[in-house]
Amino acid sequence: MKRNGLISLNILMEELQWIQKDPFRYGFLRDFLNLGASVLYEAEDGVVLKRGRIVYSAGTVSEPSLFSDTFVALVCEPSVRDRLMEAGVFGECFECLQAVYTGDSIVPECEDVVVRQLELSDMPFVLENYHHPGAKEKHIRERLNDYMVGAFVDGRCAGFAGIHEEGAMGLLEVLPDYRRRGIAEVLESSVINWCIRNSRLPYCHVLTNNTASIALQNKLKLKFDNKPLYWLS
Repeated sequence: MKRNGLISLNILMEELQWIQKDPFRYGFLRDFLNLGASVLYEAEDGVVLKRGRIVYSAGTVSEPSLFSDTFVALVCEPSVRDRLMEAGVFGECFECLQAVYTGDSIVPECEDVVVRQLELSDMPFVLENYHHPGAKEKHIRERLNDYMVGAFVDGRCAGFAGIHEEGAMGLLEVLPDYRRRGIAEVLESSVINWCIRNSRLPYCHVLTNNTASIALQNKLKLKFDNKPLYWLS
């Protein structure tokens, strides 16, 4: 049955029936719903979910009005990407691979590294060292209030990682002096464990040309989807 407009989460189970077409590929939709996303559209051709100014979409539904007032959107099909770009709804596209951790908790192995959750007092350090154009103070404050973790060597922060607003793992940075020492594995392992403890899906979206991140996900035994996803902004 086709539904348009904001929909109560009472139909969550109906949405999950659509997700069950490919639970591995579309598990991120369930996670997004659990974070409080609203259902904008649901029909045989797909679903569109929105939380704040972030949209997650699956299937071939590509009506531009469903993506209005949106900062970024994740779509699963090239046809949807192409129509939204051609309609001028978005100006940039980033092709990504999805990786999902499906195992039990990880015990990270890295000597002389202390891991702790970061606090608001750590925000200046994160802002200075997170190399992403979206790293504004408001955004980082929200991420710290949700979950960010730091790795400390001899009392100095060597890197950090956390959870993006939409629920994916990320925000991973290791300072140059501490790279190639296993710290990235420790940080992402800590985030994975946090996701498992909090009934969140441990997943991430990696740019297709980010060979270092792809190698990290393989090392931590995340499983990759065999088809790309597309972030539009």
